[in-house]
Amino acid sequence: MSDKKIVIIAGEDSGDLHGAHLIKEMKKVDPDFSFYGIGGDKMIGAGLNHVEHVKNLNVIGIVEVLKHYPRIKKIFNKTVSLIKELKPQQVVLIDYPGFNMRLAKEVKKLGISITYFILPQVWAWNSKRSEQLKNLCDKLISIIPFEKEWFKKRNIDVHFVGHPLISILDKNFEKNFLRQKYNISQNKKIVALLPGSRKSEIKKHWGIFLDTIKQLKEEGKHKIQPVLIQAPNIAIDGAPENIITVKENHYEALYSADVAIVSSGTATLETALLKCPMVVCYKLSSVTWFLAKKMASVKHLSLVNLIVGKEVVTELLQNNMKPKNIVKEINYLLSDEGKRKWKQSHDLLVSSIDTTRKKPYQNAAKHILQ
Repeated sequence: MSDKKIVIIAGEDSGDLHGAHLIKEMKKVDPDFSFYGIGGDKMIGAGLNHVEHVKNLNVIGIVEVLKHYPRIKKIFNKTVSLIKELKPQQVVLIDYPGFNMRLAKEVKKLGISITYFILPQVWAWNSKRSEQLKNLCDKLISIIPFEKEWFKKRNIDVHFVGHPLISILDKNFEKNFLRQKYNISQNKKIVALLPGSRKSEIKKHWGIFLDTIKQLKEEGKHKIQPVLIQAPNIAIDGAPENIITVKENHYEALYSADVAIVSSGTATLETALLKCPMVVCYKLSSVTWFLAKKMASVKHLSLVNLIVGKEVVTELLQNNMKPKNIVKEINYLLSDEGKRKWKQSHDLLVSSIDTTRKKPYQNAAKHILQ
């Protein structure tokens, strides 16, 4: 076993992807490091010795977390024991604040250096937690442009490395990818469906997505071909035969879609950068939604609107997430006016996020291992 060890913790699929890239870049900086912690298939493939798989932590919402609390607590205790046993040079926390902020408190007691990569959205939910971040962590690394200035106003030093998804703009995709692969007629509009990456999201969203597709077909304004873009580590059973399911080449599929219905999360930013017009949807349990509304200090939920600073994509949340509302927005996005407005929104997003073409993972790795 190498004497140089880093514990790295991710709690969901997006964190697994970021963590995998980060491990690869840290290995380039110093190949003598070995990596331990919590991650998914991508981090394991990059060289993580995992104490737990990310799929066992992938829950969201207060009610959902409470339901799975005994299991999460067990994983938490196992992780603390691992850190005590390994005595790593550093612990790197990736997003997932409900778990990682508590873990940071325990790691701090052990005198081990802590880096937080992809920061908790304290500017959205609880600004007082910014002081906790300052007191608990040795290094804070941000991927969202406006965060550095927000933290600076509170005398907190944050290292901005650029957003990893900006690299999408440097890639070329085939506009007819889906049509060629699945022989979809040119007179059909391709509607991409992204219901989420967690079981709780699928449970809340998928039925509404199916009802929306049914209403679009019954209305007959457009001939449509629905395409389910399935998230990693989760399967949707029993999708109707008329819905094409895509399990890989997600970016190519989104780029070639005419419009998308997207569960709020990282997927909204990916979809926007891939120039696919979309409507953002999200539904929580009634209790979680009530508390979230009480706690929220921002007007928007989707990452696209937060980065731009105003609503450039329509958000249909909670009780507004109804098939008739989604159908109305889909029809607008497919209209000439909707297409023009979307083009303006995309350009505004790019100018807001593309502050610099940095190499985020490479820069983050160097900053962590300095």
